[in-house]
Amino acid sequence: MEHFIKTGLSIFFILFLFIAFIIDKSYLQIMHMADYLLEPEQYETDQADGIDEIDSDFTIRLVHKDDFVEFNGAMMKMLHMRGQYSDLGIYITDDLYIVSVYPQTSTDYEYEQMMDFKQFLDENGINLLYVNEPVKYLDDNMIVKEFGVETYGNRNADKFLERIRAEGVPVIDLRDNVKEDGLDITDLFYRTDHHWTTRAGLWATGIIAEGLNTYCGYDIDLSLYDEDQYTFRDWKKCWLGEQGKKVAKAYVGLDDFTEIKPDFSTEYIFESSKGIYEGTFDEFVNEDVYDDKNDNATDLWHYSYRKIDCINQKADYGKVLLLSDSYDHVTEPFLSLGVHEIDDLEVRGLDPSFDLRQYILDNDYDTVIIAYAQFMIGAHDDPKSANYRMFDFH
Repeated sequence: MEHFIKTGLSIFFILFLFIAFIIDKSYLQIMHMADYLLEPEQYETDQADGIDEIDSDFTIRLVHKDDFVEFNGAMMKMLHMRGQYSDLGIYITDDLYIVSVYPQTSTDYEYEQMMDFKQFLDENGINLLYVNEPVKYLDDNMIVKEFGVETYGNRNADKFLERIRAEGVPVIDLRDNVKEDGLDITDLFYRTDHHWTTRAGLWATGIIAEGLNTYCGYDIDLSLYDEDQYTFRDWKKCWLGEQGKKVAKAYVGLDDFTEIKPDFSTEYIFESSKGIYEGTFDEFVNEDVYDDKNDNATDLWHYSYRKIDCINQKADYGKVLLLSDSYDHVTEPFLSLGVHEIDDLEVRGLDPSFDLRQYILDNDYDTVIIAYAQFMIGAHDDPKSANYRMFDFH
């Protein structure tokens, strides 16, 4: 009986797409693509990127694309197709939690770059601290058991961290803290997004601050990161994460969100595209994103927390350069509460001509923190990866 139901639903889905395809005149885009394939020379000037550009053009201009995505998601959920989005690196667990898989890497490139960078920092008396930010599962075998596919995210991290620790690099592996604190790793992440939650960011920042005390000679008051020092404001089922947008709200539903702000007074000098100006911790949080009058699934709420170079006028010590990724939208603001000055760079976004080492010397940093999601390890194996240059510390 179940087989007949699935078959019937599949036929209905195909008919629906066909009818919508005709009504919306989306077939004109197919004709456009066929035109290119038959006579590519006429596109050489304005369609130089070929098939990829035509495909992108087709996708962008498809009428009611979002409706198609939602309908497809509803169908996939009904048919319990959890690995249908595997070509996007997305798998969906039984409890509608999105996870990703990661290929194996030797870690050789990352290790060599780290050792060269450490030597530079050591020669100039600058502290180095590496922070490994976990992915959404601690055991690679979980993915094998549930989906029958291999993933190496944790094993890659194990190998890399073991190698750099052996060479004297101070490492905070937050996976260890998850286990020590008896936490459920899934509670630290959004179901529909690869980023961790604001609560996880605050928790992780307290551990990073402790690492600055232990390895870098800081004396940060760790009570700054006690939860009772903060106000928590919760929204339920309010936004859809980056991965969720690909799968559809109809499949995975919406995520919750918590805004966290310190109860104690704060005073900053900020430096951004707006210029140099004074403000408080509130400047880190763009509350315009939290708009209850719209669908709330259209904005990525994780990015409501912003990374802004700043001087904390209530802290006396420390000048930190944070080499980070998007996880640190919810760690840099909290870390700034314990150090005098913190600046942030994402290596993947730097111009290839940018001289990172001269920048570090010119700005007289006493500490460099590299805080990376562990899937950055191995990104250099794929030249097409957005994270290809994350370990290029030159």
